[in-house]
Parts: sequence; C-alpha cells; structure tokens
Amino acid sequence: MTIPDESVTLPPGQAAAEIERTLRRYPGIARARVLHDVDSRLVAQVLPWDTHSVTSDTGVLAELATMNIAELRFLHDEIFVGEVYLRGGIVLREDAVVFDVGANIGMFSLFVGARCPSAQVYAFEPIPEVFAKLQQNIADRGLAVRPFNYGLSDHDQEISFYYYPDISIMSCRHDYINWENEVDLIKLYVANGRKSGPPGRAEHLAHVESLANKDFEFIEHKCSLRTLSEVIDEAGVRTVDLLKIDAQRAEYDVLRGIAARHWPWIRQITMEVHDEANSPTQGRVQQVTDLLTEQGFQVSVAVEEMLRGTGRYAVYAVRPGYESDPRPVVAADGIAHALDPGHVTDWLRDRLPADLMPDRVVVVDAFP
Repeated sequence: MTIPDESVTLPPGQAAAEIERTLRRYPGIARARVLHDVDSRLVAQVLPWDTHSVTSDTGVLAELATMNIAELRFLHDEIFVGEVYLRGGIVLREDAVVFDVGANIGMFSLFVGARCPSAQVYAFEPIPEVFAKLQQNIADRGLAVRPFNYGLSDHDQEISFYYYPDISIMSCRHDYINWENEVDLIKLYVANGRKSGPPGRAEHLAHVESLANKDFEFIEHKCSLRTLSEVIDEAGVRTVDLLKIDAQRAEYDVLRGIAARHWPWIRQITMEVHDEANSPTQGRVQQVTDLLTEQGFQVSVAVEEMLRGTGRYAVYAVRPGYESDPRPVVAADGIAHALDPGHVTDWLRDRLPADLMPDRVVVVDAFP
C-alpha cells in the first residue's frame, strides 16, 4: 500500500532520524519513514528492498553510498527484483557462508543480508573508490560482512585495473577491457527497458543511453589479487555455501585459484561468465562448465533475454547432496519473503527506548 501525505506531520527530526536509522538495519527494509497520523499516533512506514519502486525512490538512493544512480538502479533490479543469483537451484541456508567476489558497492552483500540475515559474507572489491562505498554501505546497514580491498585470481599479483567513475560496474583488469561489448550491452539494456521494463524509468533509461555515447574517462589503479584458497585458509572457513563471482571477464581466473583440497568445501557457485568472440574470453563458458563438472558439480547455463548476443552468460553449479544439508533454506527462487509488521515491531522493542517506539509499523510499496 502507498500512504498519501495528507494530514500527517513529522515528529522531531532527531527522534525520527534515530527510528529510521534503526529500521534500515532490519533485514529486508530498504527505506523507512516516520510520521504522525491524523490521530497523532507515531507511524513507521517501511519500504521492502524487492520492489521496483526502490530504484526510483530518491530517499533510498540518497541513503546508499553509490558511484552513480544509473548503475545503482541497474544493480537493484538485477539483484533484488530479478534475483539473478538465486536461479539454477541456488539457495541460501541458515548460517550460510557466502563469498561475494566482485562485490562493487555491496548490492549482493545487501541482498544476502536482507534475505539471509544469519549469513556470514566475505566481500572482495579491489578498486579503492568502490571499496570505500562498499564499506560505508555495510556499516550503515549493520551487516555481518567482512570486506577485503583486493580481488581474487589464480595467483598472487599486482595488476592494473581501469576504474570508470561514470559506470564503476564496467571497471576491470586492463588485460580484459572490451569496451565495444560494454557499449552494446548498454544499448541492449536501454532497448529492453523501453520495451518491457517497469514504468516511470524514461529519465533513467535516457541517462543510461547517454553513457554509450561518451568517451569514458578512467583512472588506472594497481590493485592486489590473491587466491581464493589463501583466503579460505586465513579465514578458517571449512564450508563455502555460496561462491558468487562477477569479476568482469576474470571469473575463470578466480576458479583457477582454488586448490584441489578446497574444492569439496564449496557447495554452490553462481556467476556471470563472459564469452565474447575474438577476445581473450572466447570459449570461456565451455572452460568453466568443464572445470566445474570435473569438480563434481551439477552445472546449468542460462542467458538473460536482455543480454542475449552480448556474450554474457549465467552459470550455476550445485554440488550433489547439498539438498540434504539439515539447515533450513531461507532464500530461494520462488520463496515468499514479505515483511511482517509484527516481527519488525518486536525487533524494534529490543533496540529502541519505549518513548521512541512507533505505535504502528506499515509496509508500503512506495513512498509519496
């Protein structure tokens, strides 16, 4: 439901800010607003992450540390609405250990925090400016995420990355740059959005379309890369329930950094794989699926309709027997996850003084 603005007043700024700040730490809440209704009762409105209105809500955008609004909207719709990383049989179990490789500003880490609050996330982002945004977002939301300012590869190294401030999700290692493909992706995303995307996005799509016509400026950084096996040993992890990889053409290198002794510890993999003709990634989907099959996974490959023809594929790998894990599944494709106002209220009582407790919590699908 959407609550109109008529006949409401805001409570004192400091009190409202404290309530809203606390509510944003509740799993699944993207934004909160506190007001007085016509009977002077204190009402907390909460907006769930998994609604299209989030990406057009300036309040949510202002509360997240991001590089720019256009890519934030893209990431939200892909991760929270489309749930692209929870397909192909991928699930999140209670107390899952998740490795977020190519974390960017932390949208997938936020997704895991919203859908599986008990999870422990290890997030890897090599580019300093983007890593700073990642740190800010997980701190503001109080997430159980350990951030690491380096990337993963098949061996330890220092390598040049090209960071694009205008569209950070396209940033990558200098030896994997394929800007023509990126431009094709931008154009296809815009065409698909105008044809079948959510309403009210014309300005957003026009901005994204303008990116394809720019001569992008970039900043070159020397970034550190390590192997996944080194991290597993240092962290003392014995099971990786989900390895998510979106490393902008370096995904195969990440897999090659897993030592033989650690492969059995990895239970599921969800990843974007680039397989672009006449480039270093040509044939990459076959390489990845062959490797994962050799390691005992059941593998499936899919193509998002909006990405067809761009050389981007989704690869999902699940280790046989993982369905017998006794921990309950808390997030999977098709599982409902509506916010419960009663649960939110009970959660608040443990975190707010009585004089700041709202009289009501209302779940809305948009703010006025």
